[in-house]
Amino acid sequence: MHRAAAILLNGTSSSGKTTLATALQKVMPEPLLYVSNDKFIFMTPEHVLKDDAVRPKVLLPLLSAFHRALPLIAGCGFPMIIDHVIERQDWMDEIAEALRGFDVCFVKVDCPLEELERREIARGDRQVGFARMQMDWVHRHGEYDAEVNTFTSTLEENVEALRQLFYSGVRPQALERYREMRSAQKKEA
Repeated sequence: MHRAAAILLNGTSSSGKTTLATALQKVMPEPLLYVSNDKFIFMTPEHVLKDDAVRPKVLLPLLSAFHRALPLIAGCGFPMIIDHVIERQDWMDEIAEALRGFDVCFVKVDCPLEELERREIARGDRQVGFARMQMDWVHRHGEYDAEVNTFTSTLEENVEALRQLFYSGVRPQALERYREMRSAQKKEA
């Protein structure tokens, strides 16, 4: 049975991407690699992450390296679930280009703002207001292949939807449509 190479989860902080990814790992019939932008971000020393002047100088090239690493990881042949907060158009451009040639399902992870803010407060390890700031940026990069909602659906329902997506046999189209849209925009400019 054909399976996708990857699922790319895109959603705000506290939307439930990590919870979905780790739960999906437990039900997949083969090893599922969990690939997260946070793993790259937290390679950075804490004092750098807290410094508003230095943080962008470190994180922007580091996240670009994360995007360039994705096809190398996908090339290992194991399915992977990518956890990301795609805030910037140049990040989306890098991801779409890096994953060219791989069947990647682009999935929107949605949750109402009120619930995101409740989760930020309850967790205690999140900057309150971060999800609100990201709301306008994260989902503006075009269409998705699928969507899950971590508020209206249970974890089990969402995990099963993602598992089925891996093995649906349907060729994902969202990243290809995104590349075509960006190519047309560049020709017009």
